[in-house]
Amino acid sequence: MHDHKDASEKAMRSSPKKSSGGPKTAKGKRASSQNALVHGATSNNVVSADQKTLVERYEHEFTAYYKPDSPLEKLQIQRIALCKAKLDALYELELVKLQIAKVELEGNQKLALDRVYPSEDLTRSFAQNLSKDGQLSLPMNLSPDLLETFSKEINSAGGKIDHGDEIYSHMPSLGEFIENEGKRLNTSGYQVILRIGESIKTLLDKGNRNLSAVYEALELATDVMKHRKLGHDAYYFKKDTVECGGDVDIKNVNNALISITQLNAIVVKAREVSKEFDRMQDLLLRSVTLGGEESDRLLRYQTTWERRLSSAIGELLALQTKNAR
Repeated sequence: MHDHKDASEKAMRSSPKKSSGGPKTAKGKRASSQNALVHGATSNNVVSADQKTLVERYEHEFTAYYKPDSPLEKLQIQRIALCKAKLDALYELELVKLQIAKVELEGNQKLALDRVYPSEDLTRSFAQNLSKDGQLSLPMNLSPDLLETFSKEINSAGGKIDHGDEIYSHMPSLGEFIENEGKRLNTSGYQVILRIGESIKTLLDKGNRNLSAVYEALELATDVMKHRKLGHDAYYFKKDTVECGGDVDIKNVNNALISITQLNAIVVKAREVSKEFDRMQDLLLRSVTLGGEESDRLLRYQTTWERRLSSAIGELLALQTKNAR
C-alpha cells in the first residue's frame, strides 16, 4: 500500500510540467502587462515595494495630521493609508487603460476618416497623406499651390485655348512652368503640357501613383523620338509664337488643362477633408472611454475602496472623539 503511494508521489514529482508560454497575441500581451496594476489595485495587501513606500508615506502624513494616541487610532491610520494607496493604484490603472485606448485610436486613421469622408478614392488618399506627412507627392514637379495658381489662370481664360501661344499670354505662370520643365527634361513645352495631362489622368484613373522623374523623362523622350521618326520635329511652344513640324493638337492641350483643374479640385477637397479629419481625430481622442464591462469593473473596485477609506476615517474620528472625553 505504502509502496504504491510512494511510487505515485514519485511519478507526480517526476512528471514534466507544461509551460503556458505566456500570451502570444498583441492583445494578450497588453492584458498581461496590466496584471501587476490590476493585482496591486484589487488585492487587500501591499503587493510591491513601490506600494509599500506609498503606504508608509501616507501613514507618516496622516499620523502628523491626526496625531493618534492609542493603538486603535494607529491601526485606523494604517487602514486609511492602505485604502488611499489602493485608490491611487485604481486611478493609475484607469489612466493607463485610457492611454492605451488613445494610442490604438491614433493608429487607426480609418475610424476618423470614415466619419468625415467614407469614400475610398484619391481625395481620401490625399487627405491621409496630408494629415500624416503634411504634404503631397504629385507628378511632374507639381504642387498644391502651383495647381491652384494654374487653375485660376485656366478658369480666367475660359478653361481652354484656341492657339498655342495663348498658354503664355493667358496663363503666364503655367507657361513659365512648362518652359522650365521642358529645359529640365530636354524637351518641348508642348510635350510637357501633354505629359502633365497624361500623368494626371493616370493619377485619376489608378489612384495615388507617384511618377518618378526618370520615368517622366523616358516617356517624354519616347514621345519626341516618335515624332521625329514620322519625319517632323517635336512640337514645342515659344513665347508669342508656336513652332512645330505640324499643327499643335489644341484638343489634347485643352484636355490637359481640364485635367489640371480636376486635380486641383481634388487637392482642395483633400485639404478640407484633412482639416476635418484632424478635428474629428482630436474629438475622438478627447472622448475616449473604457468599454462598459471594463468601466463597470473599475468603478466597483473604486467604490469599494472609497467606502473602506470613508469608513476608516469615520472610525478614527469616532475613536478620537471618544478618547477626548
